Amino acid sequence: MIPNQTMSNHALYTWSQDFLQDIYAHKNINPIFVKTLAMLITGMILGPHVQLFAIAMCIPVGIKLLSLVRHFERFLADDRVDVEQFFEPFIYAMIVSLGNETAYLIIDCTQAGPKCRTLFIGVAYHNTVLPIVWKTLKGKKGHVKGQFQKQLLAKVYDQFQYCRRVVVLGDAEFSNEPVINSLKPKNWGFVFRFQSNYRLQTEPNGRWLSAQELYEAAGLKPGQVKHWENVAFTEAHQIPNLTVTIHWAEGEEEPLCLISDFPAKEHPHLIYDRRYWVETLFGNCKSRGFQLARTQMTTPAHIDRLILAIAIATCITLGLGTHLIVIGQSDQVDRADRRDLSLFQMGWRWLYRLLALDRLHELKIVFRWDFKLPPPGFQPAI
Repeated sequence: MIPNQTMSNHALYTWSQDFLQDIYAHKNINPIFVKTLAMLITGMILGPHVQLFAIAMCIPVGIKLLSLVRHFERFLADDRVDVEQFFEPFIYAMIVSLGNETAYLIIDCTQAGPKCRTLFIGVAYHNTVLPIVWKTLKGKKGHVKGQFQKQLLAKVYDQFQYCRRVVVLGDAEFSNEPVINSLKPKNWGFVFRFQSNYRLQTEPNGRWLSAQELYEAAGLKPGQVKHWENVAFTEAHQIPNLTVTIHWAEGEEEPLCLISDFPAKEHPHLIYDRRYWVETLFGNCKSRGFQLARTQMTTPAHIDRLILAIAIATCITLGLGTHLIVIGQSDQVDRADRRDLSLFQMGWRWLYRLLALDRLHELKIVFRWDFKLPPPGFQPAI
C-alpha cells in the first residue's frame, strides 16, 4: 500500500469515528461498537467488497488481519448491537429534511448472501431510495409472507406519522390482504402491482373477472391506460373501494396491472414509476457499489448488522452527492453539459477525490427534497 493510500485510509477512518461519535453522543451506546462500526464503514467504502477480510485489509490499525476479522464477526453476532437504535438518527435526519413533502415509501426484497433474502423499506429520493428499515430471513426464493411484510411496515408508522401524505409502493409480492388492510386504517396511500390472473369485481354484485379478461374486454392496446374505480379486489378477500389501473406501455409485451386507493384522476401508474427507483438502491448495495452479493454470511441477524454499515455508508454517499448538487458543483465529478452519473456515483467519486486531495474536512452530508435532479444525458445551453 503506498503512503498516500495509507493516509487516505487513516483520514476516512478518523472522520467516520468522529462522525459516529457525534451522532451517538446522546445515546447509551458502547464506544467499542461505535469504533467497530466506523471500521466497517471505512472498509466498505475503500475495499472491493463486503467480505470481512477485504474490509479488514483497509483498516489502518495495528492488529493482525485475522484478529480484526474475528473482531468484526463478534460485532455482527452481538445481540446488543440494535440495528434500529443505531440507524435512528439517520431516519430522523431524512424526515426532518422531508418536512411537509409527500413520503413515497418503497417496499421490496433482494437476495443477501447465498441463503438469505432481505426485505427493505426505504423512502424515494431523487431516482434512488434512502434505506429506512430492513429485515433478513432465510430462503433464496419465493415471496415473503404478507404477515411479515405487515410487521415491517408497522415499524415505520410512528416515524412518518406527521408527514402530509405517505404512499407505499411495491411489486406484486406486496398486493396482499394483510398489507392492504393494514395500510387503509392509517390513511396511507398505496399502489401495488398485481398478477393479471387475480379476479376483480368492477360492479356491485357483478361477475368476478380476471384482470386479463377485464383489459381484453376493454380492447386495451399498447400505449393505452385504463382505470376502473370502486373495485373489489380478489374474489377471496373482496377488499372494497379500490382502483384498478392497467397500463400497456409502448414496447412492452403485456400490460402492467396496478391496485391502489387513488382516484383515476391522480394517475396511479405515474405514481408507481417511483417504485423502480429501488433498483438503483439495490445496484448501489451490490454490483455498482458495496458488493453485498459477495458476502458468504448465512445468519439473518448478522446480515442485518452488516447492512447497517452499508446503509450508513449509503447515506453518507447520497448526502455528499446531494451537497454537490445543491452548491452547484456537480461538475467536480461529472460533465458540465450533461448528467452521466447517478446521485450515488457523484457522492462516491467526490468522496474519493476529497480523500486524494486531503480535503476530507469539506465532506458534508445533506438531505434535500426541494431540488430537481437534472435529467440524464446532454442538456443544451439556455
